[in-house]
Amino acid sequence: MVYYIAQAGREKIPLLGVTFGVVIFLLTSCSQHGTGITNMAYHNLTAYYNAYFLARGKIVEANQTLFINRKDDYTRLLNVVIPMDSVQAGAVKSQAEYAIQKASIAIGRHKHSKWKDDSYLLIARARHLQMDFPNAIETYKYVNTESRSNVAKHEALIGLLRVFTDAQDYSYARAVIEILRKEKLTKKELVEFYLARAQYHQQLEEYDQMLAILKQTAKRMPRGERKARVHFIIAQLHQQFNKEPDAYKNYLATLRNNPSYELAFYAQLNLIQVFQSKRNQDNKRLMAYFRKLLRDQKNVDYKDKIYYQMALYEFRQGHYPASIDYLHQSIKANTTDAAQKGYSFLKLGEIYYEKQQKYDLAKMYYDSTMQVLPKTTPNYEAIAKRHKVLDSFVEQITTIRTEDSLQRLAKMDTASLNQYFDKILAEEERKQKELDEKRNEEIAQSAGSIFDTDPQDKGRSNRGGEGNGKWYFSNIAALSQGKTAFARRWGNRPLEDNWRRINKEREADFRENSFAGAKRNTPQPTVDPVAERKKRKEAMISAVPASPEALAASNKKVEDAYFKLGKIYDLELQEVKNAVHTYDTLLIRYPESEYEPEVYYSLYLIHQKQGNPEQETYKNKLIAEHPTSSFAKLVQNPNYLREEGVAGLQAERAFAEAYQQFEFQNYAEADRLITDGLQTYGDNPIAERFKVLRIRIVGKTQDVNAYRNALTEFLTQHPESALLPYVQNLLKATDGFATRTK
Repeated sequence: MVYYIAQAGREKIPLLGVTFGVVIFLLTSCSQHGTGITNMAYHNLTAYYNAYFLARGKIVEANQTLFINRKDDYTRLLNVVIPMDSVQAGAVKSQAEYAIQKASIAIGRHKHSKWKDDSYLLIARARHLQMDFPNAIETYKYVNTESRSNVAKHEALIGLLRVFTDAQDYSYARAVIEILRKEKLTKKELVEFYLARAQYHQQLEEYDQMLAILKQTAKRMPRGERKARVHFIIAQLHQQFNKEPDAYKNYLATLRNNPSYELAFYAQLNLIQVFQSKRNQDNKRLMAYFRKLLRDQKNVDYKDKIYYQMALYEFRQGHYPASIDYLHQSIKANTTDAAQKGYSFLKLGEIYYEKQQKYDLAKMYYDSTMQVLPKTTPNYEAIAKRHKVLDSFVEQITTIRTEDSLQRLAKMDTASLNQYFDKILAEEERKQKELDEKRNEEIAQSAGSIFDTDPQDKGRSNRGGEGNGKWYFSNIAALSQGKTAFARRWGNRPLEDNWRRINKEREADFRENSFAGAKRNTPQPTVDPVAERKKRKEAMISAVPASPEALAASNKKVEDAYFKLGKIYDLELQEVKNAVHTYDTLLIRYPESEYEPEVYYSLYLIHQKQGNPEQETYKNKLIAEHPTSSFAKLVQNPNYLREEGVAGLQAERAFAEAYQQFEFQNYAEADRLITDGLQTYGDNPIAERFKVLRIRIVGKTQDVNAYRNALTEFLTQHPESALLPYVQNLLKATDGFATRTK
């Protein structure tokens, strides 16, 4: 049977013939090799909607995910372009894989479509998102080489610049920059090029070039959050260069470009920082504005940042007690942002160290800082180094202060000394009593506050509805205070049973002891307060250096402490002024010190590095007062030790410095000093000590097999070394460890 299509005014046409024609048309259009008009139209249409459109959507989705999940630290210079890392790559892995799959279809099945280049660009972006830098680079290069479209070529070059920057291949990134500078780019392309280039300069810490490029970028960008972010970064750079008026203008520009709430919040805070206060009235207005921000309910989660900025403002005014108070409030208000807490701890440590010279408190806050401070923080290594040396530093400072105090007490008569210690003990007891009373009061309040009700509400239920605010769980203010108090005491704990960590560790022992009826109710022995006080006072009196021998021992402790403190300032903290002051104090207090030759030599080196004429003073003193010392010979002949072939004091000092870095776990720096030592004293017996120290670094940084091989190699190369027994013991201990771990 044949079917027909009836058309007005025309003859009947067999439907079978029409169907056959349509099928032939579709089949010929589907050919991958055809380049006819109908063929190209079909492939352009299907490549776009069946593949490219879907792949592009996933790339857009991935970029949005990265932007939303970014972790911006507004106290530091923001990144122009969000840099890739393994965590971010994992978050968008599925989107990147899907985009590659769909874009590959557009390329494989529609070779001659106009979306081929765009599909390759999507694949390159997806590989960049996966941190597959080599394949991303090859794909971008292919588009730049093979494409006939200038738009595609430019997009590929900008993509290459970003990949090379993320991969830290800066020489290649620079070459791409030079190529793009010669190209005629559209306004949109120019913006993307400038942003990628600014990120390149940021990673190289070339902030002058970065600032100049971002200024040109902002002029060409449309209003929106991206432009607001660029203005914020420009303001940060101006602030870094101490150009507060320019910073102020750009923070205002940030607010005018529709920023996110968080970006606007920090722009407002930073506006206050760079405001040029000229009158006391201005200061009062600024503090009133801070308090207004604190009262705003939208800023509940930002109170720690507000208090931190208030602390910085007071610090710049030189009001250190007020700054310290606001930093403590910032720490108390912090519940989730560990980085912000780290910055607050760090600022407290810096104030106590640099401004108030309370080194024991500085050490305490540096300890807290290193527990939460991000390792990406600028100057992190310098901060960590100061933290590591503060233990020894505080030890020397404490020794000097303690012994000086004891020596002053030694000059008192017996009656005055007894009266002095009685006063100290009485004050200690008073403070302890106040502390105990405060704790008991807090316990009593916490026990009765949760379910307390208003006496006037006894006839009403306290369990439902919005309530009158008298029942604890209906009182929003009480709940907020309770949450804050809990976080302050216990930190952020997950919602789970047995959340007290100490109880988790002891739960099994507690149950076992409770069922066994073990010693829970055994009364503790009572302490006689009078006897305890007497014992404490006797210990205080015995510490006073009353005899000539005890006084000499006390002075020796102070002398040693000053010498060690000077070396810490000189070699560890690189605080030249403090080193010079400490060495000078040592020489004044102990003019016949055994350390005098080395102190003279250290002061000679310090002033020599600074180009100060004082170097000649210490050189002459060393030669005149200690002519036979190795230090005197060194200042006259720097090659003295090498020429004499002896392990002199300079070599010992070099080894001591390397060993100190090893003790501080600065293994890279220790290894560098070992290399310098071996180059300088390679023919000296001390070279063997340098080599053994390097082997110990291997033991700390590599596996046991590498450590054992290094020890064995030393025994083979130095069969007559004085260090042979020591190395053999190390090797024996290594073999024992290997046996235990099998």
